Amino acid sequence: MRMLSPTGIPGFDDVFKGLPKAGLVILAGGPGVGKTIFSASYLYHGATRYQEPGLYVSLAESREEFYENMTVLGMDFERLETYGLFSFMELPTLMESSGMMFSRIMEEAEKVGAKRLVIDSMTALAQSVKSTEELRTFLHTLLLNFVKKVSCTAILIEEIPRGIETLGRGVEEFVASAVIELEQQIHNERSIRVIKIPKLRGGRLERKQALFTLDRGFKVFSYKPVRELKPVERYRPLPQPAKGFSTGMAYLNELLGGYPEGATIFFEMNPDIEHREAVPIFANVLADFIHKGKPAIIMPLTGFTSDELKTILKLYGFSEDEYASLLRIFVNKELAQECKLPYVLSFDPDNVAESIGITEEELRKESGYFPVKLINLDQIALAQEPSETLHLINHEIGKTKACGGLLVIVSRRLFEQLAEDVGSLADMHFKIERLLNVPVIYGLKPPTPILAMEIDYSKGYPQAVLTPII
Repeated sequence: MRMLSPTGIPGFDDVFKGLPKAGLVILAGGPGVGKTIFSASYLYHGATRYQEPGLYVSLAESREEFYENMTVLGMDFERLETYGLFSFMELPTLMESSGMMFSRIMEEAEKVGAKRLVIDSMTALAQSVKSTEELRTFLHTLLLNFVKKVSCTAILIEEIPRGIETLGRGVEEFVASAVIELEQQIHNERSIRVIKIPKLRGGRLERKQALFTLDRGFKVFSYKPVRELKPVERYRPLPQPAKGFSTGMAYLNELLGGYPEGATIFFEMNPDIEHREAVPIFANVLADFIHKGKPAIIMPLTGFTSDELKTILKLYGFSEDEYASLLRIFVNKELAQECKLPYVLSFDPDNVAESIGITEEELRKESGYFPVKLINLDQIALAQEPSETLHLINHEIGKTKACGGLLVIVSRRLFEQLAEDVGSLADMHFKIERLLNVPVIYGLKPPTPILAMEIDYSKGYPQAVLTPII
């Protein structure tokens, strides 16, 4: 069985475990899908992480264009070249013979001691040879006489014209050790990028496709289970937006400028999103308020045991006195009795509006601030008629706008029409889903690109790190 070796490309090895060592890899895709950036990343990380020299053979792009484009993405190939870890070869397609072309490639690869080779593109190379048989001869020569001999992995870029799904002449795919396909797809009128590996000799793939982005370089997203956390330091809020409130997520603050004062924010969350995955999206907004001495209400909280709730509360480093004076969490009666915390209260489904009003006024008098409210739409609608719930939400929206506060509403769309109505009333409307096993978030109002969500645990408390799929 052929051994897989790590690529070094961020996220790729977590999902696909690497590429066949000393093999031919076909990298296929349409225009603009990221083939050049993937290939450059493969060479760059091979040199910087594993000290493996690389050769990039280009039949179209000049050295200057390549270096300039890659420098923007943080890949300094000129520096690698001075260390003898990289060589760029401009290869004109109009040569006397294909044999001369093939010889030059292998001579340059041997000269640099290449362990990683990219030919951009195999499509242009195939057009310069006289026959399929000549192309097959080159591929076998490259595979048998060079790649295996010097233990070099070669990536052959294959251009797929728009509207065409087959790979070139089929010869390359037949002899390849692996085939990688890069695609742009549309999800809910938004562009996403998908990497697929339909063929991989020497490896058993648990997943054959994943999301990726070209934001600041090539990165593949993989599923990462929620970790058990331990407190490290007290919560430190992100820089305050010029207007309104922090979203608790740095990229969203930058993209939207924060949540406006008096705004209602509505999140639709798919059932396959774990409760703990959503913690940094919502809890960090509340933590931002508490850090500033401002109160917060959760009505009602579900999906956590007493121990899990206490663990999450400890992560943010606030004292019990701070929680007692600034936080009120409504939960079911049994959980409230088990927690035995003065700020964890029993949820009364028969008096939701009254409970919110009394608690809100109590916290406002004690702190001097109007509290941020996190409302679980589905749980309230289960306790009363959806029409009553909509009336309650409409009242809370008006009150929040008048007081310049912040109202965050969460729903898993148990009541479709209610969710539609609340979405139309909200100032901002987001969806949280799972795409190819990765949590993503995107705005419906205002519209945003799809953002992959990863959780940073370096400070103890979870922080949502968002990356646009561009």
